[in-house]
Amino acid sequence: MIKKYFIFLTLIFSLSSCAVVSEKAAQKADKENAYLSTFLNKPAANLNSTFGKPSQVLNQGNLTLHVYEIKGTIFDCQRKFTIDNKNIVTGFVSTCWD
Repeated sequence: MIKKYFIFLTLIFSLSSCAVVSEKAAQKADKENAYLSTFLNKPAANLNSTFGKPSQVLNQGNLTLHVYEIKGTIFDCQRKFTIDNKNIVTGFVSTCWD
């Protein structure tokens, strides 16, 4: 009986811990998205002045993709910005949290 009770408590603790981690990750992702949204509909030169030279520049039809690789202490991440033919930032994708 005590063993079942212990397993039950362990399961509840594990599930609540996962929920907390998931919530914190979502908050950090929202913060990152809000920051990167400030670059939308602005010249690509703003990216260069903020993040420096892109790690990669990829051409995809009428669009250019600027990839910035960030070396972190825990893990590495990427910020990818879509640039249109007028040199304006039109979108982004990020695997960074801070």
